[in-house]
Amino acid sequence: MKELIINKDNLREDEVKEKAIRVKAIMLNEKNELLLAYCDDDYQFPGGHLKDNEDVYDGLIREIKEETGILTKKDDYVPLIITKHYTKKYFRTGNDRLNIMIYFVYKHVVKIDFSKIKISDYERKNGFKLCFVKLNDVEELLIDHAKKFPKFRLIAYEMLPVLDTYMKDYLTINDV
Repeated sequence: MKELIINKDNLREDEVKEKAIRVKAIMLNEKNELLLAYCDDDYQFPGGHLKDNEDVYDGLIREIKEETGILTKKDDYVPLIITKHYTKKYFRTGNDRLNIMIYFVYKHVVKIDFSKIKISDYERKNGFKLCFVKLNDVEELLIDHAKKFPKFRLIAYEMLPVLDTYMKDYLTINDV
């Protein structure tokens, strides 16, 4: 699996005070549109935090079920890329932080089951919703949104190379 390290703050491992591990999935519908989750002024790929000692695939399957209502299994995913993002004074906690994101490609066409979505209270309070965006429009959406919401820049500028890796490694020109 490819790895991308983002460390503009030049943090050393021993300076990191907190670490978060998340799993995310790149998912397309029958129109070849990318599924994004929107919450708290952020666009992200569906997924979320791993629970203590939770297996990566178990966490991904759980998060996708919670956010999309889709029941999946390990074989439904292909590993894509891991990002390790070092951030000095992370905006939500103020601590020096390492965010590890493990991205997967969902191998099937997305069919959301809205009746089975079980989002958290935080997501409910902060306007969680799912939206499909044409692949050719995603980059512009992320950049424009990052300009409008500066706290989103960290996430947007991490998602862009992930999206680029997906487009280069998993799609042909005819698919877009």
